[in-house]
Amino acid sequence: MNQRQIHKIFIANRGEIALRIISTAKKMGISTVLPVSVHEKDSLPAQNADEIYILKSTDLANTYLDPDFMVDLACYFEADAIHPGYGFLSENTIFAEKAEKAGLIWVGPSPGAIAQMGNKLKAREIAEKAGMSITKALTGNADDILKNHKSLNFPLLIKAAAGGGGKGMKIARNEEDLKNMLITAGREAKSYFGDETVFVEEYIENPRHIEVQVLGDQSGNTVHLFERECSIQRRYQKIIEEAPSPFTDEHLRSNLTEDALKLCKAIKYYNAGTVEFLVDDKGKHYFLEMNTRLQVEHPVTEAITNIDLVEQQIKIAMGLQLDFNQKDLKINGHAIEARLYAEDALSDFSPSPGDINFVRWPDSNRARTDTFFDKRTEIQPSFDPMLAKITSHSFDRASAITKLSKALDQTSVLGVTTNLPYLSEVLKTNAFKVGDTTTHFTIQHHNILKEAINPNGSEKTRLLWAAYLVWLTHFRQKSNSNIWKKLGHQRWSGHCTVRILDKEYELKKSGENTDESLSWEAEGIKMPQITDVIFSENHMAFRLTGNWYYLHWLYLENGELLLGIDGYTYRLTPGFQLSGDIKRHHQSEQIEQLVAPIPGKITSILAMPGDKVSRGTPLLILEAMKMENTINANSDGVLKNICINNGDQVKAGQLLVEFED
Repeated sequence: MNQRQIHKIFIANRGEIALRIISTAKKMGISTVLPVSVHEKDSLPAQNADEIYILKSTDLANTYLDPDFMVDLACYFEADAIHPGYGFLSENTIFAEKAEKAGLIWVGPSPGAIAQMGNKLKAREIAEKAGMSITKALTGNADDILKNHKSLNFPLLIKAAAGGGGKGMKIARNEEDLKNMLITAGREAKSYFGDETVFVEEYIENPRHIEVQVLGDQSGNTVHLFERECSIQRRYQKIIEEAPSPFTDEHLRSNLTEDALKLCKAIKYYNAGTVEFLVDDKGKHYFLEMNTRLQVEHPVTEAITNIDLVEQQIKIAMGLQLDFNQKDLKINGHAIEARLYAEDALSDFSPSPGDINFVRWPDSNRARTDTFFDKRTEIQPSFDPMLAKITSHSFDRASAITKLSKALDQTSVLGVTTNLPYLSEVLKTNAFKVGDTTTHFTIQHHNILKEAINPNGSEKTRLLWAAYLVWLTHFRQKSNSNIWKKLGHQRWSGHCTVRILDKEYELKKSGENTDESLSWEAEGIKMPQITDVIFSENHMAFRLTGNWYYLHWLYLENGELLLGIDGYTYRLTPGFQLSGDIKRHHQSEQIEQLVAPIPGKITSILAMPGDKVSRGTPLLILEAMKMENTINANSDGVLKNICINNGDQVKAGQLLVEFED
């Protein structure tokens, strides 16, 4: 195999994976080029790349998803190689072929291997021929599938033939479901992957999702780096992964890894890849798919093997042989990764783009954080909602859980709603602690967050009151008196008001108080004393009823106070701002209008002016952060006007629909 040196890599990606590639490239003495949107020109990846190109368009189809554009940019910057990261064009055969035809080194497997595994139907055929177990399935257009589906048993899983990452997947439990979902799945598959072909397979109830990391060089040497458990998912996308799997014993591990390597040999696979399996409660495994790229969750494998997978990818692409064999690889401890998303776990994990006003990541000694920002930033609706990956590693699973829990406690993101509090609650469940983690975990434990963050609960409300009073007392002293000028020079009597979720509360300081302790009342009722107060910029800590509380705070220019508690952002309106205009993007309270709850793109209009609708009737499909979100009628009525067109980009709060009186 001829060897070619890489001096400069063009990274055809963005976000945390771009920074991850840059980090290893620097270590190897390789320079990097990165295309960035104008919104991300000050991001960590842009700051760390040797060269950047600011994209003139925000349209993904003309930038990150355009093979010709990416290859032309790489050649313009005289790069030797292209690293596709994951997502976007990372498993696009045409992109890989164009890169190689342009004389660039493709940091990934051969275009042929990508093509074989990229189509789920072809991949299943190859896996079956290699002796692997697969589920029964059908393919074709919607009519063909409906005619022949009786050869399969419900429930059925509908998938995009050309896709991955959970996009376009649906579960049909009866014929009516199948009819409706085939149309939607086909549309999503066309939108995400440019190919509307779908197939259906028998769905295994409550399985585990276990995958095997593989590495192969261009001389035919192939190894596995053990397995990862990826069963905790929402919308068929992973949110917590760990290595090794708590379910896998030596016998199952041997079977899984043997099958994974069989598949690699069958397609002469090289570079990094992942073979995914579904495992039922009896330990029987079925081939699911192969991802011909680096996986999002690769940090857990790196932690337990001490192998830099990006470094291996680059060396293999240069034609170098693996400098270790299977016998050299051992499992070292346990690692767990939590994916932090901009999404609302209380609203079916709906995306939550917008402004992040403050961020604090955990101590690097406690956890590894893969992210693309470390200061205030805007989360764009056109990109995936993942903000960061936080990974702990320790000598066993129990201690890895403890380390990750503490790392999440240290993490604070103020502004957009994130799944941080949900991740923390997952780690506290007995089911997770004992390793009872199947793909139905989020369904079975969907209520774990409601009580934990409910601001109407007496304990949480009291904590918010106390935190507000501490902030008000100390902020008044530490500010430049700007807000107090609005109140005139009258003396503060210790009375104050605050609004939380549109409900106003009266608070009052009482008795003797110091900087470190406060006696107070709320709604005329005497409250437990606040003691041991520590207050600094964006952080406060105090004791209440004997418990320590640690919070982050940020006062916004629009007059809102953001309080971060247990990973959740609470928005408070101080009393001196109650007469002001606090602008927020909420669903319109007027039943005559419907506004966009989040920014995004209108991909389908499901109703027409003059239609009579009921509350809950689907009216529009709004795509944001690679997810389709159905906008339903918020009341019974007759549609007067559809205020947008199909394909329009809309802002949060923008008027979508008007109803007749």
